[in-house]
Amino acid sequence: MNSSIRYVLSASLALSLFSGCTPQPIVPQKTVTIDSSLPTPSLNGFIADITSIAFEWKPLEDPRVSGYYVYRNTPGAEDQKLQRIATIDSRFATHFVDSDLKPGSEYQYRFSAITKEGTESVASETMLVATQPMIAPISFFQAVGNMPRSAKLLWRPHPNGKINGYLIERQDATDQKWNTIATVTGRLNAEFIDRDLKDGQVYHYRIKATTFDKLTTEASEESKVVTKPLPPEIRNITSTNDLPRAITLSWEPSTITDLSHYNIYRSSTPNGKFEYYVKLEATTFTDKITEDGKFYFYKITAIDKDGLESLQSSVATQGSTLSKPQTPIAYEGKIVNKAAELQWKNTDPRTVSYTVVKTTKTSWVTRESIDINNITETNFRDTDTKPDTGYLYEILSVDKNGIRSLPTQAIELSYEAK
Repeated sequence: MNSSIRYVLSASLALSLFSGCTPQPIVPQKTVTIDSSLPTPSLNGFIADITSIAFEWKPLEDPRVSGYYVYRNTPGAEDQKLQRIATIDSRFATHFVDSDLKPGSEYQYRFSAITKEGTESVASETMLVATQPMIAPISFFQAVGNMPRSAKLLWRPHPNGKINGYLIERQDATDQKWNTIATVTGRLNAEFIDRDLKDGQVYHYRIKATTFDKLTTEASEESKVVTKPLPPEIRNITSTNDLPRAITLSWEPSTITDLSHYNIYRSSTPNGKFEYYVKLEATTFTDKITEDGKFYFYKITAIDKDGLESLQSSVATQGSTLSKPQTPIAYEGKIVNKAAELQWKNTDPRTVSYTVVKTTKTSWVTRESIDINNITETNFRDTDTKPDTGYLYEILSVDKNGIRSLPTQAIELSYEAK
């Protein structure tokens, strides 16, 4: 009968005190029974990856063996003793993979065989194994700025075949936190365009590579961009108020080198809604209008070749068409020798002629009106009259542009047949 040597290993935790608090309870002693007659596992070798290590050992034929214990230390911990990290419940198993390890770190391992009764073989020799270092970050990364509301990101595809994609991170000027804004799948992809950014805004970018097993490299170096600013506001806008049925606008040319065109917005009130009115490339515009003395308010913007539009001019520019001449003062109208005689007084130096509107009452309900134009004096004698017929006369001033004033109050004249 095989003799066996049995060892009892015991460990206890001391009481710990913290700021006068009551002691923590003592961890119960753990007793391990070592049976030296049990075979000790003999490792064939290992394969180390970045966060995992795979082990292989020779199978144990002893039927008393029911499985294995795996012991390992924790790098960086105060207690560097090897602790049991896994139990393998089959003597036929010959492989074990330890995962979730730290990249580029050294670990110590021991393996022992166990029985169903809880006894344990003498442990194998301690094996020192190091995980592979983490994959290097992206070596070249660049952000291209001065683009309209976007930034173009370029990088050199990672040479490591374990890489399957990239994480794009962005930091806004007003937020010091890095945020993942995109995931790019495929190791050979090398470009990403970030859209919907603010105009003239500073952004910082960096990139991380990701592996098939969801590991992430350190971040690349940062790259800063500034998005393309809006064109500056249009300045020195002027408008006319002395043109007949037209308003001419002019302004200082935009200083941008990639100007596409200008937009003019118009409103009938200074605080109303300014509607888009016309697009043009020149720095002058004549607005044709059918009304005299009509006021409009204008705002002008510059648009570059990327479609970025400047802010509307902060103050609306007011323009107006030439107003009507002032109405003459009609102060006398009478019948003299069967003729209507009218006299009036000019009130506007713009006046070059007058128009008399003659309305004849042809019946109780019907009337006929005619315009008598090009009167240059401030009086008029109408001999084309009939007795027992009512006439209404209105006088209008006319300027050199043909703009007519509002009419005077009508003068009503008639005479009876004798």
